[in-house]
Amino acid sequence: MIVLGIDPGGRGTGFALLRLDGSRIEHLRSGTIRTEREARLAEKLLRIHAGVAGILAEGTVDEVAVEDVYQGVNPRTASRIGHVRGVVMLAAAEAGLPVFEYPPNEVKSAVVGNGLASKEQVRLMVQQILSLREGVRSADESDALAVAVCHCHRAHSRAAR
Repeated sequence: MIVLGIDPGGRGTGFALLRLDGSRIEHLRSGTIRTEREARLAEKLLRIHAGVAGILAEGTVDEVAVEDVYQGVNPRTASRIGHVRGVVMLAAAEAGLPVFEYPPNEVKSAVVGNGLASKEQVRLMVQQILSLREGVRSADESDALAVAVCHCHRAHSRAAR
């Protein structure tokens, strides 16, 4: 099974493609879909949708995992992240793929074992779990990798039942 993990953000939306084979997780590729700082929200959403749709058009993804909105952010940021989540889910729905949503504390718990872990702890554990020789380039990418790892752990647990 191939999982696309997404960390939604207005300036940078992280993505990660992982292959789950039994209990083995393999990193395929990851990165960040960047938007222009000065761009209007609609233009940013179009760019993010096109980026995610492009990844999904490759036809290899089986499931999409998206991080939920962190409840501690201010309402304007939460609204923008909600818009990004919407276009990501739209792209997945257009591709006929199931979407799974995970709150940030569940992602951190699945990766680090602590729902209150720092971004740095998450980055280090993701690198270790996936045996990434090269460092993760951004927090958006690291968070997307963590979402995908979380989903792989949950999917493996469901399959084992």
